[in-house]
Amino acid sequence: MELSQYAELFLSESREHVSAINHLLLTLESDPGSREAVEGVFRAVHTIKGMSATMGYRAVADLSHEMENLLDRIRQGRAAATDETVDLLFSACDALERSIELAVEDGDERQADLEPLLARLRIAAGDDRSFDLFAPEVSLSLDDGDPGTAETPLQAAEGALSVRVTIARSSLLPGVRAFMALKKAREMGEVAGVEPAETSFDASDFSGVVRFTLRTGESVEAVRHALSAVGEVDGVEVVERAAAPEVVPAATPTLEEVAPTGGDRVAAGAAGRSRHIRVDLRRLDALMNQVGELVIVRDRLRRLASGAEAELAESVDLASRLIGELQDEIMHARLAPVSQVFDRFPRLVRDAARSLGKKVDFVIEGKEIELDRSMLDEIGDPVVHLLRNSLDHGIETPAERRAAGKPETGTLRLSAARERSRIVIRVEDDGRGIHRDRVLRKALATGLVTRDEAAAMPDEEVWRLIARPGFSTAETVTDVSGRGVGLDVVATRVRALGGMLEVDSRPGDGTTMSLQLPATLAIVRALLVRQSGETYALPLTHVGETVHLLADEIGTVKGKTVAFIREEVVPLLGLRQILRTNGTRPEGKRAAVILEVGEQRIGLEVDALVGQQEIVVKQFDATADTLRLFSGATILSDGRPALILDAGSVLGAANG
Repeated sequence: MELSQYAELFLSESREHVSAINHLLLTLESDPGSREAVEGVFRAVHTIKGMSATMGYRAVADLSHEMENLLDRIRQGRAAATDETVDLLFSACDALERSIELAVEDGDERQADLEPLLARLRIAAGDDRSFDLFAPEVSLSLDDGDPGTAETPLQAAEGALSVRVTIARSSLLPGVRAFMALKKAREMGEVAGVEPAETSFDASDFSGVVRFTLRTGESVEAVRHALSAVGEVDGVEVVERAAAPEVVPAATPTLEEVAPTGGDRVAAGAAGRSRHIRVDLRRLDALMNQVGELVIVRDRLRRLASGAEAELAESVDLASRLIGELQDEIMHARLAPVSQVFDRFPRLVRDAARSLGKKVDFVIEGKEIELDRSMLDEIGDPVVHLLRNSLDHGIETPAERRAAGKPETGTLRLSAARERSRIVIRVEDDGRGIHRDRVLRKALATGLVTRDEAAAMPDEEVWRLIARPGFSTAETVTDVSGRGVGLDVVATRVRALGGMLEVDSRPGDGTTMSLQLPATLAIVRALLVRQSGETYALPLTHVGETVHLLADEIGTVKGKTVAFIREEVVPLLGLRQILRTNGTRPEGKRAAVILEVGEQRIGLEVDALVGQQEIVVKQFDATADTLRLFSGATILSDGRPALILDAGSVLGAANG
């Protein structure tokens, strides 16, 4: 086994530990006496140190060692978690994250720019000596008057040590940890009689227990400590043997007394191991694409089998059911909790609030809500922009909040919730809110609206103005925002995901910005409609209902066409006009789709309603002259392509 193949695993695990360190340091900052936070940071840093040393990543190992020294002094009560110390640990955590990325990308290149930080960590730990984890050990002579304190190298070499290493049951890849333990043992001496064989470490029934004989000049305690430092090790048993046989017997009484044997060992290992494995996302993407093609073939088979013999129809129905179940399993395999994205935001909010001189209580809710992994990768930047916007434009400074009769500390809430078939992510603050007059003055100055339009514009439409390209009310540029890149970046990104940005504000009380998103980007259920001889798809996420309107159910209000649906007046627009297509409207009842986008309901008149179908969303690269109404394309069951209409863009075209 080569360590290079575990670089990705090291990177993945280290990122998780760095994320945990950031969260625990935030806890330590708010509660300097939290022993749990200190112990948690210490364990995470210690694990990174052990992994990086085993992988040969010198810079990471040295930096984590110095952090560990400082944390050890804090947990022993010899140093305090002051603001300066926590700031230093935050800086070290940032440097550790960069060093990990560089180590995996470029190999073990010692980073000279770390030296000043290492020196600061040593001074904070009360140690101005340099330390190198990879330097040769210095031999120390022991006092002859204290026999038994340690063995001489010669004495240890005359015999051997029987070693039993038990990997933690929570380890995602126990085989890798076992190999790392063996590598560490080989650095200390000669290893023989490995049981089970190294080739079985990757087997599904590997129990997480490995035994071997070690001939070394190190003491028993030194061996135990070194192997424990590998990380995710539950226990290390080291027993001195009288001789050093080349092969360990099948049964070693001293060790077997406490270890399950045979089938019991396998069963114990299988029962205690995690049911989760790490899978390259590219494999899931490829599998999802294949399932998408199967869905298309399934729908085509259904169409061809309609009216066929009973046996063929039954076989097609069975295949359809199996494909549906496979699709459902793959969809669930791709789901991941939003916590994977949300967990990186507390540190961002903390740093941004400090740079702005504001006090903020950051609350996260709904971290267990799951999204398709491809969606998770896309929402990070939009949410960051919303958080920064709330911190800069929303929440006031402590002095301003006192003057307004508010607590000095503002509240910023990030939440995720499932509403019907959609996932809604909200960023809420209790700040100053959006001032209608200020937005309208800016809109008038830039020519976005006329004075008459501004006077009659409802609040919801005023709030939408701030999502126009280049719109910003910031008077000064800060490190956080105010460079003329407004919320249009967020709105555009979210529309590309088949979602919608909504803004609601209460002047003086705060602002809520919501991202309404589909649960997945890959396969969605859609309503197919016919217009001017072409078929279009509308995701059901924004479809409230379908209706057939009689002539007396259509009228005009203030010069605009509306539909009267159960005593409700709904604006009605024609897909024919939006698409700018020719042709005449079919006779008789007029088919319409009621679209729901946030609190808005509009009627979209079409030539015909075709029906519902699961569609596979394909990327759509539109030409320069194509209307900005489509979020993708799909292949229908008859093999013909169809464009997917974006409800938010249709609404924008109607308002325009």
